[in-house]
Amino acid sequence: MSRLHRYYLAPDLVITYPDGQPQLLLPSVKRTFKVDWKVCEIISMFSSEDTSLQPIFSESMVTSIIDHLVKNGILIDKETEDNLATEQIVTEWQDWDESSWFLHLQTKDTKFETTEEGRLQNVDKFRKMSSPPPQYFKCNCTSSSIKLPTPSKLLDQTLVNSFMQRRTCRRFSEEPISLQNLADVLFYSGGILFTNDTHSYGIVAKKPSPSPGGRHSTELYPVVNACEGLRSGVYHYCQKHHALHLIEAEEVVKPFLNEVLYGQDYFLNAAVTVFYTSVLDRLKWKYKTSRVYRLMHLETGHYAQNFLLTCSALDLGGFVTAAFKDSVIEEKLGVCGIREVAMYVSGIGHIVPDENKRSDIEYAQVLPEGIEICLPIGEHS
Repeated sequence: MSRLHRYYLAPDLVITYPDGQPQLLLPSVKRTFKVDWKVCEIISMFSSEDTSLQPIFSESMVTSIIDHLVKNGILIDKETEDNLATEQIVTEWQDWDESSWFLHLQTKDTKFETTEEGRLQNVDKFRKMSSPPPQYFKCNCTSSSIKLPTPSKLLDQTLVNSFMQRRTCRRFSEEPISLQNLADVLFYSGGILFTNDTHSYGIVAKKPSPSPGGRHSTELYPVVNACEGLRSGVYHYCQKHHALHLIEAEEVVKPFLNEVLYGQDYFLNAAVTVFYTSVLDRLKWKYKTSRVYRLMHLETGHYAQNFLLTCSALDLGGFVTAAFKDSVIEEKLGVCGIREVAMYVSGIGHIVPDENKRSDIEYAQVLPEGIEICLPIGEHS
């Protein structure tokens, strides 16, 4: 079969077996093909280095299958450069696993309806196809509720100072933070400012942190190490009532934090460590494409930035880390890891001051006059 030398398989070809049947996916063009074992047999010929392999069925059938594979971009002509960009991504991203380029290609250039006219045209269709919007918050206040103080106005701090003082803190004292401090960081990260009923998307919550489509899939779970007025343990923040629900009291939380944060011991003395999750149904209800996976991460980043800037405004240290054990967190929080998944970690506490002036710092020349920058301690542990 001379044609075996003419073509090669698309570099982003992925084969899956939903319901036990083979399915071909080309994320670069967002196309899916259900096939049978005959097509898989032909594909295997192009994936083998042994060019002497011969198909087990007629040449006319082989030719027909190859023509269809070429037409649909599964086989690429070696004489063309049509797939060069995809090849470069797959090759240059190979230090990561296949999920990186697959997700990027699958979610690239996803279509969004951004005009009001276009949205209105689809409202009736959207309403008929969609179930009612999922609830935009989790609440366990009927079983237990610890009311948090009203958020403070943070009047003693300016925005520019919050920017300049924000640093990742890796050395915390064991001094407790106040309940007011915790109330502030939770509210300005994930608290509800107001809600309004929209013409097509149900009741939407508005918060200090932005959210794709106003879906606010993020939930916050504080793990309290040292906070005045609270027992040590694992909590959930009810954004609806600005309250805490105690999931599990635990006299010492550091062993759990040490395990789940892969031994990042420089965070263990933080007064409160907050775990972020994402409730997928809130985003999936509106967005029907896999690009929603990108949106989850964008939203979590917005929440975390507000968390850190609030820490700075309170003259407290803050940190974020993406190095955590998802499954351990999800089990501890009592979430399934399917419809609600672990996303991020941040923490707050009192800073151990650096008594030695750093000598390895070169200040930028464009800093505003009279601004002091908080310098972190150089070593981690």
